[in-house]
Amino acid sequence: MIFNIVHNTSYEYSAPAIESFTELRVRPRQSNLQNILHHVTEVNPRVPLEEFTDYYGNTVECLSVPFRHKCLSVTSRSTVETMPRKDALSGLDLTVSEAVRLNWPQRRLLFDYLMPSLHAPFTPELEALSKQCLPSSGSFADSILALNSFIYNQFTYMPGVTDVRTPLAEVLRTRQGVCQDFAHLMIALIRCAGLPARYVSGYIETNSSGDPDALTGATASHAWVEVYLPSGFWLGIDPTNEILEGERHVQIGVGRDYHDVSPLRGVFKGPERQELSVAVTVSRTTGQSVPFGA
Repeated sequence: MIFNIVHNTSYEYSAPAIESFTELRVRPRQSNLQNILHHVTEVNPRVPLEEFTDYYGNTVECLSVPFRHKCLSVTSRSTVETMPRKDALSGLDLTVSEAVRLNWPQRRLLFDYLMPSLHAPFTPELEALSKQCLPSSGSFADSILALNSFIYNQFTYMPGVTDVRTPLAEVLRTRQGVCQDFAHLMIALIRCAGLPARYVSGYIETNSSGDPDALTGATASHAWVEVYLPSGFWLGIDPTNEILEGERHVQIGVGRDYHDVSPLRGVFKGPERQELSVAVTVSRTTGQSVPFGA
């Protein structure tokens, strides 16, 4: 499938900012699962962009506005071709504990994805739930799929009830949240079982509610999980939709949790108040790139 994606983020300040510095993680990843046919990042005010690859392999674009400005607008335009995914899970005939042991030789490379992180902590409540959902003697494949179904069926997708600062304890209590919350919950439960898991930020093609194949996702961006398989592959899992990652998913970045892959992060000097607006469109296409200035 080929998608045109436009992601616009705008900040408007209550009074002119004196200067600002911003890191952007909005360029889709180039991988064997997706091919980036076109990408451009437009910034207003117009300033140069610098680019580097971060520790987790994500492309980061940086900008500095060293003069007064009343607003800052960033628009990412991409054309991405996604590839069919192979079933890498069903052929793994092993238990959870066997998967843990087979991953042991890679523990240094996988260290960051085995440890608790800012948004995916280890707590007694999460550890108990992990043992229930991912028993050491249970089938690895069946347990991962059952965990995906458990989050989908037991938690309600409800925009506005949480934000990125909401702790998992609150999500567990209310059984409500959005894709970021469900991704953090799944990551914490998988890591509590001794298995590597990482956070994926990106986009998803969502259709109208009347479509039987409609998928659930945020209007700004989507989040899901990758679990490391003993076969050496990362498997994408989307607990918000109770599916595996497919052609309708477009990856931007991976990390320990949301903190590592937030689309925009920065600082500015100036007024205390700012107004943020975000708009994202994901449209299937035959391959024509999004025109500049569209």
